[in-house]
Amino acid sequence: MKSRKTKMKLEWDLKKHYYKSEKDPQIEKDLKKSERAFKRFVQKYKNSQFTSSASKLLNSLKDYEKLMGLSVSKPAYYFHYRKELSATDKVAAMELNKLEARLTELENSILFYEVALAQIDKAKQKQYLRSNLLSDYREYLRRVFRDARFVLSEPEERVLNLKSMPARSMWIAATDKILNQKTIVHKGKSVPIHGALMGYMDKNKKERHQIYNKAVTVLEEVAPVVESELNALYTDKKINDELRGYTLPYEGTLNSYDQSVESLESLRKLITTEGYDLSRKFYSLKKKWLKKELTFIDRDEGRSKIAKIPFAKAVTICREVFYEVNEKYGKIFDEMLESGQLDVYPRKGKGGGAFCSSGINQPTMVFLNHNDGLDGLRTLAHEMGHAVHAYRSKLQPVLYEGHSIATAETASTFFEGLVMKKLLNKSTGKEKVELLNKHISDNLKTIVMCIARFEIELEFHQKVRQCGLLTWQEMRNIYVYHMKKMSGRAVKVRPIDGMHFVYKPHYRMNFYQYSYSFGSLVSNIMIARYLENETYRSEVDRFLTAGESLSVDGIFKSIGIDTSRIAVLREGLALLEKDIAEFARLIK
Repeated sequence: MKSRKTKMKLEWDLKKHYYKSEKDPQIEKDLKKSERAFKRFVQKYKNSQFTSSASKLLNSLKDYEKLMGLSVSKPAYYFHYRKELSATDKVAAMELNKLEARLTELENSILFYEVALAQIDKAKQKQYLRSNLLSDYREYLRRVFRDARFVLSEPEERVLNLKSMPARSMWIAATDKILNQKTIVHKGKSVPIHGALMGYMDKNKKERHQIYNKAVTVLEEVAPVVESELNALYTDKKINDELRGYTLPYEGTLNSYDQSVESLESLRKLITTEGYDLSRKFYSLKKKWLKKELTFIDRDEGRSKIAKIPFAKAVTICREVFYEVNEKYGKIFDEMLESGQLDVYPRKGKGGGAFCSSGINQPTMVFLNHNDGLDGLRTLAHEMGHAVHAYRSKLQPVLYEGHSIATAETASTFFEGLVMKKLLNKSTGKEKVELLNKHISDNLKTIVMCIARFEIELEFHQKVRQCGLLTWQEMRNIYVYHMKKMSGRAVKVRPIDGMHFVYKPHYRMNFYQYSYSFGSLVSNIMIARYLENETYRSEVDRFLTAGESLSVDGIFKSIGIDTSRIAVLREGLALLEKDIAEFARLIK
């Protein structure tokens, strides 16, 4: 592994990768360039017969691909990132609102094209999918034709696009703005609410409860706003689903992720039975090991504290793993660290959580709220796994450069899991028990708890559809019910523990959470195969570079994993069961 030659940057360098300021003339130049290109496309294809033959369709698809290759959203990404860095950046908020209206107008201008593709009759769809002339676009057309029955008329699609900002985006932005400005006082210091909630689980029990109780007071103050926000979002989604003809609240998400309802139902059934059993078994073992009562926020606790992992050390550990898997991944890691593509530490006004963001012909950016605990290390590995996936997917043509959320969460948890395996292999004795305890706890969060969260979100949606409204107290109680079901009698889940839904962004993301569970189960299989035989790294890279060139099932089949079979998903769960058995053996 090569050492890094330059100093890593701990904050985003938006001036380097995007624009110097809101007054940068390049912003308007980029927008004008996109608007001219969209106008030319509309003039060329609006009211034309571009779907009448394979050759005409091919020419239109080539032009459409060029259009999609423009950095249309670059200004919007810039102002979005500024808002994430500072909730008080009013200029960014105003510019983003104006931009969203402008970009929606562009999106609406080419709706005719997407609607026309969806309206191609069944016989021609089959003909075009068999056409050698259209072979480069076969997978793209397959997805378009599959979703055709959910596509509305052009005027209806236009209305849905126009209302998305006031009915959804602005609600979420309001909640974010309120939360991002909240702080608690701990040990005489003002701590951003997101920083407190990201780091409290790594504190000792007394401090953990002090921080959490103060945070809950803030969350209860914000809860009435969140109540209105979530009711509005869920009602808006109900309207959209009814218009499109979706029968299940999560059907649209599955379509967009290129997965079947049947695959999700298999996952839910496996986790809410066998997965919940493993969760309850582990917490029962922990209660006996610790010889004390566990509350919900104590469920990750061990007997002794794990040594701190400062960011520099976390970087060293992750780099070693990334370089071991493939030197290309290590170089991506270094490039991002050195060029201001990571924003590392929490601060007042900065948004919460962590994410990786990447657009067509745009740099990949990673957002963290790093703490010096094991969670900080895992999050770094997770988000940089997303980043490597984004980089490698860019080897695909523009229409296939993206990737499903299902494969994205597989990539991130693959690297996260390898980093933990590296730590566990280097540890012995009590240190190994403590690390294994944390590793299993975090795996349960990802594989099992994320399905519990999916069930919570589903009940939120169902109750709003049935009753018209849910109070925040009812949302809190639904959260508590499902967490009790997952945790079992060994863990005491209190009413205040139900306040997590207030600040977790996932309840605003339309059933996104199941993808963590799916991705972790599949990445567990990939990790086991890689550790057994390092030549499997070629399959890992085939997966990472696939983008959207195949369906999700097709991508995994190409590396020898049939995700349509419940037995395969159970194979991933079996690895968690093995870790729990090892924990049980060690604590004796």
